[in-house]
Amino acid sequence: HEHVARAARQPFDLGAAAPLRARLWRFAPDDHVFALILHHAVVDDWSIPLLIGELSRDYAAPPDACGTDRPAPHVQYTDYAAWQRDRLAGPVGEQQAQYWERHLAQAVPTALPADRPRPRKPTWAGETITGLTVPPPLAEKLTRLHDGPLLTVLATALNALLSRWAESTDITIGTVFSGRIRPELESLLGFFPNTVVLRTSTAGDPPLGTLLERTADVVSDAHRHQELPFDQVVARRRPARSGARNPLFQVALVTSEADVEEFTLGALRVQPCDVPLGTSRFDLTLSAARTSEGALVLHAEYSTELFDRSRIDTLLADLRTVLESMVTAPGTPVSALALRGPVPGVPLAAAQDDSEPLPAAAPGSWSPLGQLVTELWCERLGLAHVPADDDFFTLGGGSLQAAALVVEIRERTGLALDLGEFLTRPTLTALVAAAENALATRPDAAAAATEQPDLVVPLLPGDPGQAPVFFFHASSGSSLAYAALCRELPAGIPCYGVSVPGLDEGELPRSVDEMANAYADAVRKAAPEGPYRLVGWSVGGGLAHATAVRLREQGAQVTLLAMLDTQKPTVLDEAPDAALLRGMFAENLALTAGVDPPAEWSLDQLAGLDETAQADRIIGALVDTGLVPPGSATLMRRRMEVFRVIISTAAVWRPEQYDGRIDLVLAEASPESTLTDWAAWTSGPVIGHRVPGDHYGMMRPPQVAELGRTLGALLNGEPT
Repeated sequence: HEHVARAARQPFDLGAAAPLRARLWRFAPDDHVFALILHHAVVDDWSIPLLIGELSRDYAAPPDACGTDRPAPHVQYTDYAAWQRDRLAGPVGEQQAQYWERHLAQAVPTALPADRPRPRKPTWAGETITGLTVPPPLAEKLTRLHDGPLLTVLATALNALLSRWAESTDITIGTVFSGRIRPELESLLGFFPNTVVLRTSTAGDPPLGTLLERTADVVSDAHRHQELPFDQVVARRRPARSGARNPLFQVALVTSEADVEEFTLGALRVQPCDVPLGTSRFDLTLSAARTSEGALVLHAEYSTELFDRSRIDTLLADLRTVLESMVTAPGTPVSALALRGPVPGVPLAAAQDDSEPLPAAAPGSWSPLGQLVTELWCERLGLAHVPADDDFFTLGGGSLQAAALVVEIRERTGLALDLGEFLTRPTLTALVAAAENALATRPDAAAAATEQPDLVVPLLPGDPGQAPVFFFHASSGSSLAYAALCRELPAGIPCYGVSVPGLDEGELPRSVDEMANAYADAVRKAAPEGPYRLVGWSVGGGLAHATAVRLREQGAQVTLLAMLDTQKPTVLDEAPDAALLRGMFAENLALTAGVDPPAEWSLDQLAGLDETAQADRIIGALVDTGLVPPGSATLMRRRMEVFRVIISTAAVWRPEQYDGRIDLVLAEASPESTLTDWAAWTSGPVIGHRVPGDHYGMMRPPQVAELGRTLGALLNGEPT
């Protein structure tokens, strides 16, 4: 069923198309495969039997009577969404948030020993197998162990197994609750579930019966507090974020009361088929369902980047042993279970990626490298002391300070750290861990000299099933300017930044066309199948436009081109004066930071100075006003040259015709004529949207929140 798998692997772009796709393949007159592929935003497991029931009734009805005999539900999904929003805005939401803060305090995701280290940039490759079938007699006995959901019994067994395999007494498992907490929701199609974290202690080596009681309490408490959306739990918990793993758990367990089995559509007999997608969202997910005969089937979806099949087979065999022991010997302590594992392997340190060992909690006890990174961190922020787990950007750091910090670490130590990775985990603890890991895995000089930095870097991780969004650098050349905006977008959207080639060193591009060619290749490398959603602020909007033209020429699908306050192309005959551009660089830095440009870099002040003296005067003024930290002269000279090249090439660029819609998001003071200006460079419509703030303020708090809502609505296909 590779046809179905290919169709199912194609990401949805909710901003451009319906959240479902229907496909029909005919292999013989009496052999067809029908695929109805739905985005998880509009359907859940509970909805599938309801959907099949409606399909069966409509298929058997006359063509002109499909759906006409069913009254509309008294409650619609929009009613539920409004009710949930109002409910969580009050005391219920705060009470639930406080519960999860207590429940997950100091929690570390439970991690299994693996066959390979965790990659820094995962592909989410995986395999799904029918790992375990529990026969009806044993399944019935397991059900009678506890007067509650099947989840409790299976979670107990998994807790015992993970305690032994992970050699831990603090076990975290992710699971999903239906979210249908009111009777009137039970007949609605839609997505109601919420992800929760079950954290259970196996301290004291409890017998299986005692562990069942502990797990039952955890499941019951989680059920009572299931309403707070998981992304809000994550936001309150503030774990280290990474594109390589889930922040709160890496092993998941989900249950359903019954698999969808054979059914009919009129005279047709329909059999469901398993369609392997070749992906795994977590390290390991166990999915359990009952069959019509009363058996219990567990499917295992696991990361093939981390695990060999043999390791998963051994783990599942041990899980069967635990389940059998729960029935035959409930007094057996966890430590006494006769298991084959854990199989020795690579430890997947649970709180970080790349097997980077996190340093000790107190910076004073860190290695000399950690002490140096701490010193540079504090210098960049102008602080004498900072907590090791506080966010760099909430402490007052900006994109330039972040870049300066990474560059200075490289200059002082020779370690090339990933600026995009720093953005996703902007804490001192994570930065020291990254530096220690870079030191341990430093390539030889020849390899380092030939290694090219990635043009596309992750800005914020998201759901691998969603189409990513690519943010194109503006005149600074760096995509870090989008850090605040990415955090205002709806949860789950993967965000990537596109930076200019040669940002820190090497040859810079000579034209916008050269950039567009490089960016189209880089974007397709990051997301080979598309569809593509491109966003650019200021000059970045023009670069997104040029890249969209290239992608369309290559036959790729571009479903969003959003230009954020991008003014019309100037199409000059020659580039502006270099001294003018140096002054503009400093002015741009000041306005981006929200301060007035000092007079030291006016054209009158720069007149008569050579290039070096002009740069020295501007950089000195930037340091004096606190816009850049001391010791940043080398970085500032490079960024000044990057700015000059980008503005010069953009000034003489003549856009090619784009063949799609442009969404132009304008600051409140920008002229309405900008819409008609860009209409000349596309055969599609130019749709205008207004947000508060000026050209620079729209990208800063608090105005960036409204920009995030506007862009989020475009990404989700909502009216703005």
